Amino acid sequence: MRTRTTILLAALACLALLAAAIAAAPGTRPAAAAGALPGKVAGHETKHGGKLQERFLYVSTVAQSPTDPDFIAVIGADPRRRDFGRIVNRIDMPNVGDELHHFGYSADQKRLLVPGLFSSRIHVFDVKGGGKRLKLRAVNDQLAAKSGYVVPHGVMAMSPGRAMVTMIGAASGTTLPGGIVEIDDKTGAFAGHFGPGPDRAGQLGPKYMYDFESLPEANRGISTTFGSPAKCAGGIDPTCLGDEVAVWDVRERKVVQTAYLGPHSGALMVHFVRQPGVRRAFLNAPGTSAIWLADDDDGDGVYDFQQVLGPEDGLALPPDMLLSHDAKSMYVSNWFGNTVQRFDISDPFDPVLEATVSVPHPNMLRLSRDNRRLYVTNSLLTPWDNDADFGPARNDDYGIWLFEVNQSTGSLTPSKAGGRPWVDFGNVRKKTTTGPAGPHMVLFDPSIPLAHGEH
Repeated sequence: MRTRTTILLAALACLALLAAAIAAAPGTRPAAAAGALPGKVAGHETKHGGKLQERFLYVSTVAQSPTDPDFIAVIGADPRRRDFGRIVNRIDMPNVGDELHHFGYSADQKRLLVPGLFSSRIHVFDVKGGGKRLKLRAVNDQLAAKSGYVVPHGVMAMSPGRAMVTMIGAASGTTLPGGIVEIDDKTGAFAGHFGPGPDRAGQLGPKYMYDFESLPEANRGISTTFGSPAKCAGGIDPTCLGDEVAVWDVRERKVVQTAYLGPHSGALMVHFVRQPGVRRAFLNAPGTSAIWLADDDDGDGVYDFQQVLGPEDGLALPPDMLLSHDAKSMYVSNWFGNTVQRFDISDPFDPVLEATVSVPHPNMLRLSRDNRRLYVTNSLLTPWDNDADFGPARNDDYGIWLFEVNQSTGSLTPSKAGGRPWVDFGNVRKKTTTGPAGPHMVLFDPSIPLAHGEH
């Protein structure tokens, strides 16, 4: 499975030559505050018995086949419907080799913005048919050439017409530094840099990039790490991971602080605690199997970072972490530990383990808005999933696991007995073949409005 890696590195080399030929760096565009997501979308709440119930799941899926394009799987998620737990639609990308990973919405949730991690293409889909269908609106393959950055990762809605995209690397030989761009959410076209471009010209900016989240009331944001694509694309290599995260002044769009989390820590996700007056965020660092807490409790704009969980707490290369919507619990997936954990974070400086369940190589997590349903996928990245140096390929048991969350006890109950997935991706119909496919990120259909910072 080194074909994708070869394509990526070749593309980066070509982009480096192209970037060198560009005489002037693209300008930046003044815009609204970063990460300004709508709190509600009028008419988009679906309530069953007082509980928010998602109608469909959208799942970015890697085809695991050299002849098939990656796709978005649409899955029925309402237990009252006959399509519950079934793949009801498959939206193929127009090209092969994108490596779908993270994706997101436009601010009005009328369009889905889907980057190709390895291709640096941005796909824009209109949401149709009550959320069941997606219609391709645009494909933009000029983002790397126009921005100087490559490997688009997270997508976050901004003001109407704009979305923010974190870019893991630069179009250079080292693929450093990473950065953030803005795109037009109807065309996927580059609209400007958020913060500095790859040619820093004396400006302080992040060395690494993976995820970004902001806390507008505190005028602060935090971006995370992973590592340079040139080093990390070839397979599992903990030494490729970066070591620092960046704190941003959101209005000024500049880095005001960096924090060192240890060698090869590779911080991935960042989630702020959404409570009035609280200036705290959690980050997961899979390279050191740790969870960190960042706090600005004294309100001076400078964050203190401390590790609050580690290997001794059962963490084993945790690729994802999320907080419950009531900010009382934290969920952690352990890719090498084959477990998902739930922690009570009433005291965020001392999380307490409440539940542990088994999932083979768990990866991304998504929690329902009412905190009652936890969805877990188990595909990370093709060259990492299939790295023979770390055991057999993990595409024999791909799927999505669904757990019911007991709000009183914190226990997690699987929807299927015997460790079986709720939706099996081991033998999925693709465009030209049938076989395993790797589900990664889950989003809910637009009947569930985006919460602030959700991506």
